[in-house]
Amino acid sequence: MFFRDVSLGPHETRLRFRLIHFWEAQNPVKKTLIGLEMLLIDEQGTVIQGFIPPGRIKKYLPEMKRGSVYELINFYGSKNKPMYRVADHITTVSFAWNSELSVLHDIPIPLDEDLFRMHSYEDFEANCDLKGDVYELKNFIG
Repeated sequence: MFFRDVSLGPHETRLRFRLIHFWEAQNPVKKTLIGLEMLLIDEQGTVIQGFIPPGRIKKYLPEMKRGSVYELINFYGSKNKPMYRVADHITTVSFAWNSELSVLHDIPIPLDEDLFRMHSYEDFEANCDLKGDVYELKNFIG
């Protein structure tokens, strides 16, 4: 399955992707961990947001390395929250209770290394009063 085909709901299929970047999402008010957010890219160059709930982070984090390629079996397509959206796709690939993640070493099709750029504080400040997405992901291959 490719990212363009990911829809809402459970999926019992395989995804292959490169992990571009990941970070902890924190609730700044309660000072609690919301989960692990990720940017993923598939072999067609489509970028999607990924999410691991806090109770599942310890299971997957030891295997995760930026730039590595993975196969994920069983996941849940959840709706992106517009306030926290970091990719154009409207769906987030959420790791489910039965998700299986494995590292791929021999990759028959090359996956792009990255497809994102950081915005400056000035960009952020200039766009902070806009409705909807603060940023639209810009497609830059490094």
